[in-house]
Amino acid sequence: MDRHPALRLLLPAAHDPAQGADGPAGARPLDARLVPAAAVAWAWAAVALVLPVGVLAAVALAAVAAAAGCAVRRRAGGAALAAVLVAGVAVSVGAGQVERSSGLLQPLAAQQATAAVDGVATSDAVRVRADPVRSWASASPRWVVRLDARSVSGRGSTSAAHAEVLVVGGAGWDAVRRGDRVHAVGRLQPTDRADPAAAVLLAVRAPLARPATGLLAAAGQRLRAGLVDVCAPLPADARGLLPGLVVGDTTAVPEDLSAAMRSTGLTHLTSVSGGNTALVAGGALVLLTAVGVRRRVRFVLAGLALLAYAALAGGEPSVLRAAAMGLVVLLGSLLARGGGGLPALCLAVVVLVVADPWLARQAGFALSVLATGALLLLAPAWAAALARPLLRGRVPGRRPAPVRDALVTATAATVAVPLAAQVVCAPVVLLLAPGVPLLAVPANALAGPAVAPATLLGLLAALLEPLGPVGSAVAELAARGGGLAAQWVAQVARAGAASPVAVLAWPQGPGPAAALAVVSAAVLTAVEQLARAAVRARGRAGGTSARRRA
Repeated sequence: MDRHPALRLLLPAAHDPAQGADGPAGARPLDARLVPAAAVAWAWAAVALVLPVGVLAAVALAAVAAAAGCAVRRRAGGAALAAVLVAGVAVSVGAGQVERSSGLLQPLAAQQATAAVDGVATSDAVRVRADPVRSWASASPRWVVRLDARSVSGRGSTSAAHAEVLVVGGAGWDAVRRGDRVHAVGRLQPTDRADPAAAVLLAVRAPLARPATGLLAAAGQRLRAGLVDVCAPLPADARGLLPGLVVGDTTAVPEDLSAAMRSTGLTHLTSVSGGNTALVAGGALVLLTAVGVRRRVRFVLAGLALLAYAALAGGEPSVLRAAAMGLVVLLGSLLARGGGGLPALCLAVVVLVVADPWLARQAGFALSVLATGALLLLAPAWAAALARPLLRGRVPGRRPAPVRDALVTATAATVAVPLAAQVVCAPVVLLLAPGVPLLAVPANALAGPAVAPATLLGLLAALLEPLGPVGSAVAELAARGGGLAAQWVAQVARAGAASPVAVLAWPQGPGPAAALAVVSAAVLTAVEQLARAAVRARGRAGGTSARRRA
């Protein structure tokens, strides 16, 4: 017996325990063959970041020899793949370290010298919260900008630079936007090898910034500025939140709203991530399908839409990471009509870690991978389990109710998706901020339905605003509709943060995070065992009733 039509429509990957261990007939088993490769690449990259270049070169040579030996012996399986990945990561880390250490940037940082750095901003200015541990995160207004350094001058010398510099500045730095060409002066500070930034610059004066000159960067800046302009008449919460939902621009989000979103686990909504790319790709696929575009062409055009969206969002590392994962998932969906989610995720991890090994120690990357894995592996089964008892089509003797069952399934998915993401991501989030947001699941369930209309309407407003008076008028209407949805998200955050049980006090650190993971796993295991026991009890009761009727 196949799954209920509502489950099959909204949750095509959901596993139905009633079908047995192998799931429904024709369903592909879970393909986990690339999981070891992704784990090896990720773990090795995290270790390789702190190793000297000489050690990395030796490891790369040994790994290449091992891979060649496997090929000669015609055993080019998992061991050969692991050796190739080890060599690739070692070469990537070594090349990055050589590039970062070339020129004057790191020597000047080691001397904590005053220097001038020229480069291109790869992020908008972000307000720094007060932090007693960091001397530069003081109570006075401070902003952080990530800069792709091109040249550095200090102590009478100038050289080229090819590394990221984290700039911390005061007055004037709040106006810096992604793509701006920036001249910064300040005192350099060193970082460790595992830090994605090669140095920190404590700016002593306002920046000299010029708008982006490249075609794509300038177009992205223009569209983002247009979105901010059409959002200007909206209420304060919507005015700040809508650009954040669309392109990750949180510069106008009120401080108290930011705090409320942190307390309710909604901060991820204003970070361009897999959710945004999924909406863009999904919207493109739906539109292209509606106009009758062929399947292969649909996926190619959806990929181009993802690249265009990455340019619009400014090309930050998190944006590029999300776009890369989205492209790999699209490729997996194109090549395999089912069961390709996990291999696509593993392939994305491998490609990204080899291309940028510094991701291996970044919390944002871990959260992105864990959340995507939870949505692939846990959310469909949990949503199916939640919906199954309420689906009328499963009750013998009752007439199916397709609309009601579809609503039940959608509601179950609305609960299961944030629950799965929260469970697997909570230990990592605990490393970033103390406490466990108890209302994260209901808050995300309530805010979730508003995210898609806010994002898509805001994106439409950004694209239409430059198109003359008519386009601007339609963009304003779209922004108002998106603003209403964004306002709902803000209200959910504020209402949740006002609750006395919004955050569960939990110590911060690796040990407490591991303890939280163990507790979560134990609770989930207990719930699963209880659910299975209930299913077996219902099965025995049904068998007894059938024998009595016979």
